[in-house]
Amino acid sequence: MRGRTKLQKTIYFLGLLTGNLEDLGYRPHYYGPYSDSVADAVNRMKSLGFVQEAALGTGALSASGFEIARHDFALTNEGRRVARNKANQNPPAWTKIESAVELFSAAGDLDYMEMSVAAKTIYMLSKKEKPATPLELSESAKALGWNPSPAEITRSIGFLEKLDLVETQN
Repeated sequence: MRGRTKLQKTIYFLGLLTGNLEDLGYRPHYYGPYSDSVADAVNRMKSLGFVQEAALGTGALSASGFEIARHDFALTNEGRRVARNKANQNPPAWTKIESAVELFSAAGDLDYMEMSVAAKTIYMLSKKEKPATPLELSESAKALGWNPSPAEITRSIGFLEKLDLVETQN
C-alpha cells in the first residue's frame, strides 16, 4: 500500500462497504477521515513482524525544512500466514471483506489525494443526511478545515457511485 493516507482511506472505504465503519473510530482530519485505532493496529502489526513499512524520501522539503517521505506498507510472509489463519477461522467475515475489496478495486485506482476527497465527500454526505450539490459540499468542507473544489467533489462522486455509496439524481 503506497502511503499512510491511502492506507487510512482504503480501510475507511472497506469499513463502509463491510458495515464495520463504526468499529474503526474514524474522525475528521486534514486529509479526510482518520482513525487512531487503525494507525495503532498498523503499528502493533509492525512490531509483531506482520507488516513491513518502508519510508521513501521524495526529495522535497516541508515548510519546516524536513524531507517529505511516503511510507509504504506490505504484509510480511508471517503477516500473510496470520491473515490466512484469520480468514479460515471466520469465513463469513472473510467473504464480506473479499467482496468489499473486489468492489473497491473495480471502482478504480485513485491516488491518495483523490481518495481523500472521496472520503471527505462521503463523510460530509453522511452528516448532512440529505442530498447536496458539489458546491454545497465544497462550502461545508470549509467548516472542517478542508478545501476540495466542486470539480474535485464531482469527480469523487463518480467513484462513490461505483461503490454504491451514493446515488445521484438525473
